[in-house]
Amino acid sequence: MQLIRAALVVVALGRIAAAQAPGETTGSDTPSADDYRDVLGGEPAQAQAATAAASADDEPVTGTGRLGAYHDSDQTTVLRALATMAKEWGHWSLSGGVVIDAVTSASVDVKTSPALGKVDVVTGASGRTSTTGGEMSDTRYLGTIGAGWNDSSGHAVNLTTSVAHERDYESLSAGLNGSVDVAERSTTLLGGFTVTDNRVTSVLDPSIHRKLAALAWSAGVARVVTPTDAVRLRYDGKLSSGDLASPYRNVRFGDWTTSTITGGQIIFHDTIGSADGLAEKLPETRISHALALEWVHALALGVGLHPALRVAHDSWGIATATPSLDLRIAKPGYRLQFGYRLYLQSRASFFAGKYTGDPAMYTYYTSDKELGSQVGHLGSVELSFPITEPDAPNDARMFLFAHADVFQYSYPGFDLLASRTSEFVEAGVSWEH
Repeated sequence: MQLIRAALVVVALGRIAAAQAPGETTGSDTPSADDYRDVLGGEPAQAQAATAAASADDEPVTGTGRLGAYHDSDQTTVLRALATMAKEWGHWSLSGGVVIDAVTSASVDVKTSPALGKVDVVTGASGRTSTTGGEMSDTRYLGTIGAGWNDSSGHAVNLTTSVAHERDYESLSAGLNGSVDVAERSTTLLGGFTVTDNRVTSVLDPSIHRKLAALAWSAGVARVVTPTDAVRLRYDGKLSSGDLASPYRNVRFGDWTTSTITGGQIIFHDTIGSADGLAEKLPETRISHALALEWVHALALGVGLHPALRVAHDSWGIATATPSLDLRIAKPGYRLQFGYRLYLQSRASFFAGKYTGDPAMYTYYTSDKELGSQVGHLGSVELSFPITEPDAPNDARMFLFAHADVFQYSYPGFDLLASRTSEFVEAGVSWEH
């Protein structure tokens, strides 16, 4: 549901999505050690296996299966299952993937929603409701299909499509991206775009049918500058148009105070007008621009340091800065990565912790903490290594993968939630056959 989609965004920061579309602002768009294996001075085990398999008569079939879990101090839990498969035929490739997210939330958004804070809405096919209060759940299904062409001489094109479904939300997107190597393949030019059509409804009000369209684009250049250094500069843009407000989130006016009753529901006192407030009102367009600069430096054979900085600004007045630093170790028997990311965000121009005046005084208003000031910290660790070795050219090879993130976000100026701590863990296997 709309109120708990923010949890899925946080999970995406754990890099459990198979790929990131151009212009997306969530997830990791940083290159892996595989991307700069020549700079790092050696191929990791996965790259070596892929190279050996590609030299065989039959191109390999690769696949991945992962299970993950996210939980935060705002009482939101996400369980995720992911599966992908890919196959190559000469210069051509085809891939597909499925992601299922099962979400349960009793977050501050749920507790302050006039309707959702009073009943538990189970958004399954039956649309059942109960009266436990202050909780809600949903299941999100995402399917992707991709096709690619790579001439092995520095020219590549990829087409991707995806479909997402929730009880109150459907999304269809398509994207095209490509890259060209120039300057004796020491420089790569890259670019792409994605078009998305979203349809938003409400489990509480069947009359709500909203549309939201988005266009994202990306362009960049990557260059190997020395035998031990590579850099990449990337620009991302995104235009969203339509009804961007949540059908569940309300805004209270006045210098209100709150109290909590049995079941976790939050009650507002001393409000101007109705205690339930008004549905939030947001601008119908949002344009964002972002620049990311990355540097990979080889400290030793198979050991790389990866600092990066991403800055962004949008038409709502939100500015962000995201410096990060990763240590990546790619050895024949394993791959290990440690990372830290700092996230700084200013508030939207129309955001206020409290709208103390009459509602008619404000053109736009929101109670979404994600549009306020934020300071975030993310620490991560990731490990993968082979668990089976092929005895013959056509035998399967399998790898074990484990990943863990710890997040801590603070929300200055948001009275209902001072901070949130989150944990995400994931494990899975990938194979080549």
